[in-house]
Amino acid sequence: MFKKINQNEFIINNKGAVILELIFIISIIALFIKLLLSMAAYQSTVGKLDRISYSIAGIVRERARLYDNDNVLTQAQVEKLKQLTEQMLLNSGAHYNNIAIKIETLHFNDTDSPDLIDKIIDERNSLSLSAGTVACNPTQPLHEMGSLSPYGNTGRWIPLYQVTLCLPTIPWYSTLFSPETPAPAIKSSAITIGR
Repeated sequence: MFKKINQNEFIINNKGAVILELIFIISIIALFIKLLLSMAAYQSTVGKLDRISYSIAGIVRERARLYDNDNVLTQAQVEKLKQLTEQMLLNSGAHYNNIAIKIETLHFNDTDSPDLIDKIIDERNSLSLSAGTVACNPTQPLHEMGSLSPYGNTGRWIPLYQVTLCLPTIPWYSTLFSPETPAPAIKSSAITIGR
């Protein structure tokens, strides 16, 4: 009923078909495992950027308390926030030093009316500052999301802040999925309202 297989003949097959198939299957499994590990590393990096962008957005939101009621964002503050971002990435186990950051602020003119007609953007205080070597633009600019700002109890439209972090794609990931065109940077944005 069953053919008795001699162990020595199975491993040392004269034709070598079993060994070739085994090598082929192991190679495919190894490639599949490498692909899964690559995707896990990519998603882990995206998660780290998400957490860091929310943290930096919280710092920007509380800037008035941290910088003695100074509501105007400066390039020096953005550079310091970039250094903080790099340190947070380093502490999380990621060794990326070419991260870029873009911080957008959207302020509104003072008004006593909660009507949407009176919601006018203050171009003088609304800024877009960036730091880093990679071009970092959010998926949707903050100027297009002015409708997210609520009218506060203090009788003014609450300012909005958006922090966008960009990190170049890991070289092996970009060559694996798009060898002809450069892969887009890993991007994470967080929006918050001011105080």
